[in-house]
Amino acid sequence: MAEITLGTSEIVMVVFALLPWIVLVPFAIIDSIRSSRLTVVQKIAWIVFIIIAPYLGAIVYLLWGRKQKMV
Repeated sequence: MAEITLGTSEIVMVVFALLPWIVLVPFAIIDSIRSSRLTVVQKIAWIVFIIIAPYLGAIVYLLWGRKQKMV
């Protein structure tokens, strides 16, 4: 069997790759649920988008979705 070893630089890269997902995705989901500006349908749409495309969905929601107003 092949042994997998991680050095310091690999561990740092993994942490920086996972940290945005661990922080941004839950924050974006919770913020969308708690938002009084969004309708139920908009909340569900944002949550689905954030779950399907975690990095992109969370960033797009935080940059654009938080400012979205009810129509």
